[in-house]
Amino acid sequence: MNVGISTASIFNRLALEEVPAVLASMGCETMEVFLNTFSEYEPTFAALLRNRIDDAGQQVYSVHPMSTQFEAQLFSIHPRQKQDAFQIYRNVLEAGRILGATHYVMHGSPHLGGTAKNLEMDLLVPVFRELLSMAEDYGITLCLENVSWCFFHSPAFGKELSSRLGDHRLKFVLDIKQAMRCGEDPFAFIEAVGQDIANWHLCDYAIDEEGKLRLKMPGQGQCDFAAMAKAMLRAGYTGPAFVEVYSDMYTNFDELQAAFAYLQKELSPLGDKN
Repeated sequence: MNVGISTASIFNRLALEEVPAVLASMGCETMEVFLNTFSEYEPTFAALLRNRIDDAGQQVYSVHPMSTQFEAQLFSIHPRQKQDAFQIYRNVLEAGRILGATHYVMHGSPHLGGTAKNLEMDLLVPVFRELLSMAEDYGITLCLENVSWCFFHSPAFGKELSSRLGDHRLKFVLDIKQAMRCGEDPFAFIEAVGQDIANWHLCDYAIDEEGKLRLKMPGQGQCDFAAMAKAMLRAGYTGPAFVEVYSDMYTNFDELQAAFAYLQKELSPLGDKN
């Protein structure tokens, strides 16, 4: 299994255009690009970043925008809010195309405790059909990530949404830390939507003596990455696995490189027959 690193792991430590060289120095060849803000969605910036990525000898699998800036409004019932959000979505898709990405990682909208009427499934499904078609126009696959504070925070939601769409065009991202944050077993997401998972975000965790969740760098916690990878592969997973940790979880890049090397050792020997 190919292991890469998401630039989200270096959030605010370096300017994004400086990150490819750092990841290359760690031996990382495949990356997910986390685009931080509107100016980074522009074609001129995407072209500059693509040059840096090419110089570093890397490839981009996925783009992941700062979802809180516009993704909730993609599902708005207000026409101007939705129109503006769709334009930003187009900008990110175009940036992704320039970067050579084949997948877009979406958080979607906060679930708001079930109080928002525009987040009912009957209203979400047609919007997702629009979003899927638009992404396809750019040669990009839309992937919805499980996130503790967004509408896809349970395996049941992903399974129902996929069933309602009915065509398996929507893919999913399994994020281990977000599954744990909402009290769900990551394996339950594999069981629910495993055949449609197209991206995987890796972070370790531990449950302390008081039962509290503590996020850890890969290799420093309790997650059995190899067992989870085998479950993913049995479900048909063929994509990469990305180190995606918070940038305040480590003190220097040597620790990030050590986590990457640990996951390479754990996962790289595994093939699609496991």
